[in-house]
Formats: sequence, C-alpha cells, structure tokens
Amino acid sequence: MKHFVTTCFILVLALLMLVSTDSVAAIKIKAVGRAINDYPGSKWTIANGLRVVGVGEKAYLVVDTVGSGETGAPSWSFAGALPGGSATVLDSTGTMGTSFTADVAGFYYVTVSFGASTANDTIYASTYSGVTSAADAGCTCHNGTAFAPGNAVDIKAAWQVTGHATIFHRGVTGQLEVVEEVNKGLYAKNCISCHTVGWDPNLTSNNNFGHLAHTLPAAPPNSWDSTWFAGLPWTADGRDVMITYKDSTIWNAMPSAMVPLATIGCESCHGAATGHKMGGGVGNFRQSIDKSMEASVCNQCHNGSARHSIGAYYNMSAHARRVGEQRVNCAPCHQGATFVKWIEAGKDTTGFSATVTAADLATPITCAACHEPHTAELREASVDSLRNGFHFTPAGKSQVCSYCHSSRYSVKVRVTTKAPYYGFVNRYGPHENPQYDMLVGGNGYEYDGGISGLSTHAKLEDGCVTCHMQGRVRSNNTLSNHSMSMTDTTYGFKGVTVCKECHGEIEEFNEVKAAYDYDADGQVEGTQVEVQGLLDRLKAQLPIDASTGEPVTMTKDSLLVKDHPEYVQGIWNYYFVKNDGSMGVHNATYAVALLQKALGSYPLDVKPTGDIPKEFALNQNYPNPFNPSTTISFALPQNEQVKLEVYDILGNLVKTVVNQQMSAGTYTVVWNGFDQNGARVASGVYLYRLQAGSFSTVKKMLMLK
Repeated sequence: MKHFVTTCFILVLALLMLVSTDSVAAIKIKAVGRAINDYPGSKWTIANGLRVVGVGEKAYLVVDTVGSGETGAPSWSFAGALPGGSATVLDSTGTMGTSFTADVAGFYYVTVSFGASTANDTIYASTYSGVTSAADAGCTCHNGTAFAPGNAVDIKAAWQVTGHATIFHRGVTGQLEVVEEVNKGLYAKNCISCHTVGWDPNLTSNNNFGHLAHTLPAAPPNSWDSTWFAGLPWTADGRDVMITYKDSTIWNAMPSAMVPLATIGCESCHGAATGHKMGGGVGNFRQSIDKSMEASVCNQCHNGSARHSIGAYYNMSAHARRVGEQRVNCAPCHQGATFVKWIEAGKDTTGFSATVTAADLATPITCAACHEPHTAELREASVDSLRNGFHFTPAGKSQVCSYCHSSRYSVKVRVTTKAPYYGFVNRYGPHENPQYDMLVGGNGYEYDGGISGLSTHAKLEDGCVTCHMQGRVRSNNTLSNHSMSMTDTTYGFKGVTVCKECHGEIEEFNEVKAAYDYDADGQVEGTQVEVQGLLDRLKAQLPIDASTGEPVTMTKDSLLVKDHPEYVQGIWNYYFVKNDGSMGVHNATYAVALLQKALGSYPLDVKPTGDIPKEFALNQNYPNPFNPSTTISFALPQNEQVKLEVYDILGNLVKTVVNQQMSAGTYTVVWNGFDQNGARVASGVYLYRLQAGSFSTVKKMLMLK
C-alpha cells in the first residue's frame, strides 16, 4: 500500500510539472493588419498582417505575452544590419505595438524583449509584379498545382473564375450594382483601392496599382486616377459613377503597365512577390512570400465601408474569439488552422495530429477556416450522420457547419450504456454545440422512440446558412451576416427577415406562437417561452448542482444519479435543448417532443382524427397491462380546459399527464410510467381520470414489471 501511495504521488507530481511547463508560453511577435474601419482617419493606410510587404509600406507588429507570465514593458529593436540603403527606424520602442516603413527591398530582423523573454521575427519587403492579365492566374509555377491534397482543382482554375479575379474589370465595365432602368452599373473611385493590387498612390513606386494609376500616363491632374471617370454621369448623391453596362472604354484606355495589377490577385493575399519570383531576392525563397490564416488578410478590405462590413461583424462573432482548447483531438473545432489540416488529412484526426503546431493551436476560426481562399467557396467538410448513428442528408451550404456544431457524444453511450449503471462519465451531456443534431432531429434521448427525424426546418435548402447568413442590404449596416448571430445587439436588429416568408410580418422570434400549450401552464405563448417553460418544469425534477444552479453534470455527482436512469435521461434532454441555444427556433417539434417525453406528457397526436366527436369519452389505455409506457385516448365534442391525471389505488396524485386548453377532437397521449418527481412508478393498479369542463370520468390500468 505504501508503494502504491508513493507511486500515485510521483504520478501526480509529474502531471503537475507537465501542466506547469505547458501552461507557460513563450512571448512572440505577431504581424497585425489594419482595416479601413479600424483607422477611419487614415483611409489608405491599410495592411493585411503579412510578414511580406511592398517597399515603402509599413509593417505593424505587436508582442503577444499571453500565457508567458511576463510583466513590465517591452523593448523593441532591429536585430542585425538593415538592408543596404535603408534608413528606417521603429516608430516606437517601448510600447506593446510598433511599426516601421520598409523603405528598401530586403529582410528586416526585429527583436523584442519583455521581462526575461525575447522574441524575434522577420519582415521581407519587395515590389509588386502582378499577373499576366485579369483573366489569368499569372503565377506560372502554380498553374495546375492542386491547392489541397487530393483536390483536382488547381489554383489557376480555381482563382480565375472567382469574383476576386474579375471584380475590378466588372466595376469599370458597368457590371456592378446595375440599375436596369438606365442599363448602367455603379462604381466609385474608393472601390478601386480594394479591387486592385497594393493600392497606395502616395508611396515611392513599388509598382502597385495605385502608384501607377497616379503617375500614368502623366503626373496629376492628367494621370489615369484623375481622368478615368471624366465625362461620366454621377448618381444623385455624387457617390458613384454610372457606366454603361459592359462598356469596355475605361478598361481599354488603361495603361498596359496597370493591367497586371488590375485585379485582386495572388499578391493581395500573399504579399509583394517580385522577390519570390526571383528566388527570394537574397537567397531565402520561402520567406519572400507569406500566407496566413489570420482574418486580417481578408479584413483589410472586408472590414471597410458600410457596404463591406463583413469583417466588423466577424469580429463580433464567437468564431473570432474561439481559441483556448489545446488538446489536439479537440483542435479541429477550436482553431482555424487545425480545422483546415483536419480537412486536408481526410478528416482523420490521427493523420493530421503530427502536423499540428503551437501556432496552429493559437488561430481563431478565421475566414480561411470556412472558405477555401483560392475559390472563396465554403470548404467541403460535411458529415452525414450523428454520433449515435442517425443518418441525414447534409443541407446545402451549411455542410461546413455540420461537423463542429454537432454533439461530440452519442446518446447511446452516454445515457443508454454507461450512465444508468456506472453513474456519470465526466462532463455528462451532449457537449456544448448540438445545433445540427437539433436541426435534423436526432441524438436526443427518445424513450420509446418514434420522433427521430422530426424537423421544423427540414425544407431549408441551405440549413444554418439560410438564416444565419442572411444577405446584406446595400449601404446598410443593420444586418449581421458574418457575426452568425440572429440578434444584432450593436444595432438592435432582430434577424427575422428570412422568417417572414413562412411566419408572416413578425418582428421578434417569440412572435411565432406555439401550436398549443406545450408547457401546460394554461396559456398558449410564443414558442421560445413555451420551450423555456418545459425546461423549467424538467429542471425542477432533476438533482441540482448548488454551485451552478443547473442540473448536475460531473463525475463527482455520480452517487446522485447512480441507478436512476430517469435522471440521466432527463439531464441529457435538458442540456440537449438548452445547449442548442435557440429555445426551439431551430427545431421546435423535436425540442418539445424531447422535453415532453422526459416529463411524461408527450402528445402523439394533437389534432382531430376524423369527424368531431358527438360526446365526451375516455378510452381504455393500450397496452394494458403495460411496461414501461401506455397510450391513453379521449374525445372532446367541444373546446375545453382538459386535465388528465394518474392516481394510485389510495387516491394519491401520481402524475398530471395533460393540463391545457384543447380544441374539439380525438386525442392520444402517452404516459411513460414516471411520477411527478421523475421517478418510475412501482407495479400495481393505477387510476386515470379525465376532467374536461363539467365532464369527469375514471378508468383503471395495470403496470407490471
């Protein structure tokens, strides 16, 4: 026994040392981007957050001390010699962030000290070269190169058909925001900065589109950027030029040197690439081009004006903050870079784990996690079955949502197999994000079955995307889109626009009324209120953790639930509905069914069957005797407040099965053999009484175990 205790102590000490070591992270330097919305006073000073910049552009850096334990103030400096001819200096040396202008081509080595730690990084400056034409991938080495393992679509073919590749050409040929009445498209001078490569007209030439536009064919006021719109009509508000649809006059008059830069090309997302094409400039081929999963690569343009506020809304989203889980088997859903590696490894967590780096584990769910950058399309990452084996057809564009927004656990394992006999497994429940399970109607605890596949929104072609990615309104910042939220708290917007097609002119989600009184409190309310009522009723029957005020979920609570399957079943359904987060909006039919089954009052048929009955009736239950549940049917010739109750042979109330206002018709309900406290009743004779208005009658039934 002594040796056993000693061994345990050593193991615990080793684990504590491991945790302590892993919890201390080194400081690091991060390149950061700047978007128009971030710095509205310096409109053209934007950056994509890459470590490769154009000559004359600024590089923006911050020191990241998270997890390092270091305190104090940083000290920035250049490490080693600057590129020949450079006279740049750091804009600050004692603040958390600094910047500098990369004034000549070459490598800039930066170091920062913070407390006892030091970090180093490298910035490379080059000039822009553009692509051969706006319709060609241009970067010759990558023509025909697959952009993901096993993917036959190459970079050239993927990129050249995207809106990125053609948007400038479409803009100056009148094909954007077409006003059909006058057959003209709208385009603004401000648009060009994000629709071309490297825009900055005020730099010493690095061959970017803006500088060429500002100096060709001659210096202002005769340069292209001051003349291309000459003679064209303006909109009434003076914001946009009106260009005849598919008129190529402006495009054809553009100086030929600008054509390779007249697109959102490779260098827009990978940095100025002349040095890369020439073999790295000073012998470092790979460092002279960059790629990044950071959202700043997209947000340099997509966090722009009111028309282009996707980035601003993304920054509000949980996706933008979703970093923290460091376990590799959890990483595909918690970090963007590991999600991509998981996809590229064929969704095999063992195949990709060896490639995961510390940097991967610090990447939020960024734009490039969901969108393949070269195609701009959503990634292919769908699943077609839930963890309990329930199969479904993935819904259109929401397939990329389905993997991470479905439960990690199977109800068959957590409830049916383990919990009733061994108590809880740790963190019992369906995980935090069972939204896809809820949407398709599976992996809840269904008691006697019959409800798998029930779905309120089964006909939504694109599932999650249909509602959570509603189209934006031009010049209007009040539709959240990439925040993924259906309620925009910043602007007070309720995302019910897409709901109105089926639910009418509603302004709030809870204006969608329940089909009947789901929670049996005597009044028919909004669906979300009714679902909350059911959750409250179920919670009242379950053991509660005093520290959280919620039903117990952890291993330490095993003795409270051991040998009580009614508890573990109810807890699963409680958290399944609660963690879904929509309070019935995703799938009211399935959510209500799960909660009512847990409460023992699920109405199988809440509708008239055939003609309206001529008199009240309470029929004999079936089966009888029964175990574990039985069906009771009754008839109502008129609308009444209905109460169906079960009593023991001594006249004590066992269960209120129905207590609600009901329309005339014939109904069937199921009693699952649980009492008011959620405990399964003993064998014996029970009485069930129907009371509807002034009508009242009683029958007997027999439970046999």
